[in-house]
Amino acid sequence: MSFKKITKVFTVLSFTLLLGASVVMAADKPVLSVGTSTLNSEEVLNMIATTAGGNQMMVGLMLAQATLPERIEMVNQMAHALLFAEGAKSKGLDSRSDIAFQIKWQTIQVLTQAYFEQNASKWDMSEKSVKNYYDTHLGEFYDAPAAHTRHILTETEGEALNAAMEIYRTKDFAKVATEYSKDPSCTQNGGDLGWVEKGAMTPPVDDAIQSASLGSLVGPIKSDFGWHVVEVIERRPGKQLSFQESGERAVQGLQRQYFNDELKKLEAKYGVKIDEEALANIGGIPAPAVAQ
Repeated sequence: MSFKKITKVFTVLSFTLLLGASVVMAADKPVLSVGTSTLNSEEVLNMIATTAGGNQMMVGLMLAQATLPERIEMVNQMAHALLFAEGAKSKGLDSRSDIAFQIKWQTIQVLTQAYFEQNASKWDMSEKSVKNYYDTHLGEFYDAPAAHTRHILTETEGEALNAAMEIYRTKDFAKVATEYSKDPSCTQNGGDLGWVEKGAMTPPVDDAIQSASLGSLVGPIKSDFGWHVVEVIERRPGKQLSFQESGERAVQGLQRQYFNDELKKLEAKYGVKIDEEALANIGGIPAPAVAQ
């Protein structure tokens, strides 16, 4: 490797290692000023990093190779964005309700991500902790008895009867479900609901699933949603999953516990108030009555 190449590599590595220190030293001095907006050294470097996909090593490489005129051109590109932003503010666009909401929502998202990046790193996600969560929450890792079910939903009893007759004739449940069912999820996967546990469906359909013989069509069944035709393909008994079988579910359960703990602490500190009266008619649309 030539001395020139060694020097360049050293420059890049030095930049990466000393980036934080150099930024702190010049953090308050604007590198770019456009109207009331400014970018200091740290912000300019962050902008360059954004264009480099967040790769700090690439930032070092770009700057090590960029002459002063080339660096000025980089910052000029940033200036263009600031000019448009200044123009928008001068026209009061930052106060327009839809724009103000976008700014507010993006701020919330950025702060939420930053909060979890800082706090989630402190969560103990070791195998020992995950195993302890599994041992103390065994009920979460029990697969209840379930039936692998296919389903068609129609608006009228006649349509449900026609669908059932078509299945008897063609032996092609998936095709008939695509043609007849008004449930979008059914038309996309041929009516396959996957494994359905007891109580997961509306009562008349749930009762039909529980009593159905394997491979036999049941219906038409009337519910508040319309008319149903169901078929149970197979059944499985209830099973307590082992720690190994729980897989990511135990990891996710522990993460959810930490997440809920964070929520409780923040709620206790800041409080949550919901104006139910306003919510009941928000947007001028009354909330429907709760079914008894």
